[in-house]
Amino acid sequence: MQQSTNSQENRSFFQWVNFVIPYLYTAGIILVLTWMIVASLLIGIETFKENPKAFILQSDEMVTPVDKQETAFAIIVKPFVESDFNKIIFRGLFLLFIWMVLFLIIPVAFKRLKRFRFFNLEFEVDDIEKAAIETVEISGTKAQLMAYLTGDDASGRTLDFLIDSSIDYGEVLAFFLSEIQLEYNSHPLFAAFSYEICNPVTFPEELNDLIEESKETRESVVRNKINDDNLFKKNYLVFYFNYNNDEYITLISSYTYSFDILDKYLFEVLHQTIAKNIENIEYMVTLTTSE
Repeated sequence: MQQSTNSQENRSFFQWVNFVIPYLYTAGIILVLTWMIVASLLIGIETFKENPKAFILQSDEMVTPVDKQETAFAIIVKPFVESDFNKIIFRGLFLLFIWMVLFLIIPVAFKRLKRFRFFNLEFEVDDIEKAAIETVEISGTKAQLMAYLTGDDASGRTLDFLIDSSIDYGEVLAFFLSEIQLEYNSHPLFAAFSYEICNPVTFPEELNDLIEESKETRESVVRNKINDDNLFKKNYLVFYFNYNNDEYITLISSYTYSFDILDKYLFEVLHQTIAKNIENIEYMVTLTTSE
């Protein structure tokens, strides 16, 4: 039985920053609101202990003699501004405003937004035409990889693994998985993933249902996480393949990349093409040796 082969995906520092910033933004808002509530409660409790009447009505201490030189506006506004409750509210609103402006000038904080509104200004983040072009480029890159795997170049590279008239399927599979991993990690995909070639013994038990589904359908199975921004969970692509009575389970996983139908076809083509190329090469070697 073949040994397990794997290559792990590394999450970058900027991915962690992008993951943490929305939670940091929310935590700051909660912290300011909590301070406003606690400070108001403490002042309210202290006021109620000293003068219960002043808790509801304006206390006599707040009423100052009217100066004839003071305007009516000053007489009305001054008690309102000097109130401890109002000071807390104004200070809290000011902190919330500063916190909001701080994150508005950090583009990564709103990287996932397509459009947001700030007062009467509306900002457009995503360009629909650019996104359409990128989609075409990504699909074209995956199609080129499929063409490469089914072409003569891939067949020639498979021949390099020939040892004593036989080729190890697992070694060839690991080689092409590493090549695909490099292509995915470059323009235009920029998609990082980990791969592991397992057998039923080494395969994670929590994903056994994916193996059973792949066995039954003879297709690759995809399970993407609900929240794409969660860097603690992974997206999975699993494919079960039996070659010469040896079971090969390819486990592809990624923290940041969601697998689609083209990915499913690509990895299915990979396994089937490798098997076909090995059979053809070994058959030709057998014929040549017999002659």
